[in-house]
Amino acid sequence: MVQQFNAVDEVRKHPGIAVGVVAVLAGIGLATILLNQRTGPTRYERIRERMSPRGWFDAEALRQRFDDIARGVRHGADDLGHRAADLGGYAGDRAGRFGDEARARAEEWLRRSRKKTRKPMRRYAKQARRYAEDAGDFARDHAKEGGALLAVAAIAAAVGAAALENRRRGGMGKL
Repeated sequence: MVQQFNAVDEVRKHPGIAVGVVAVLAGIGLATILLNQRTGPTRYERIRERMSPRGWFDAEALRQRFDDIARGVRHGADDLGHRAADLGGYAGDRAGRFGDEARARAEEWLRRSRKKTRKPMRRYAKQARRYAEDAGDFARDHAKEGGALLAVAAIAAAVGAAALENRRRGGMGKL
C-alpha cells in the first residue's frame, strides 16, 4: 500500500521535533559562518558594528531639524487659530441658512401633501373596487367550473352504478 507523505501534516503531529531540527540547523549555520572567517573575530566585530543603529544617523543634525520644525509649528499655530475662527463663523452662518431652508421646504411639502391626499384616495378606491370585481368574477368562474365538474362526476357515478347493477344481474352484454 502506497502512503502519501505530507511534510506539513508531520510537522503538525510533532511540533517539538520540528522546532528542535530548526534550532539545530540554525546553530550549525551560525557555527559554519563563524568558523569559516578568514580574519578571525575582527570580521564578526565589523558585522556587529554595521548592524548597530547608533552609527546610522547624525544626532546633532536631527536635533537642529526638530528645532526648526518646532519653530515653524509655533508660528503656524497662530495663523491656524485665526483661520479656524473665520471658518467657524462661516460654518455657523451656513448651518443657520441650511436649517431655515430645510424648515421652509418641509413646510411646503406638508402643505402640498395636505392638498393632494384626497385625489390619491379616490384613485386607490377605484383600484380596490376593480380588484374586488376581478376577484368576484374569478370566484364565479371557478364556481361554475366546479359545478360542471360535480355534474360530470355525478353522471359518471350514475353510469358506474348502472354498470355495476347490470353486472350483478349477470348480463354482461346487455348494457
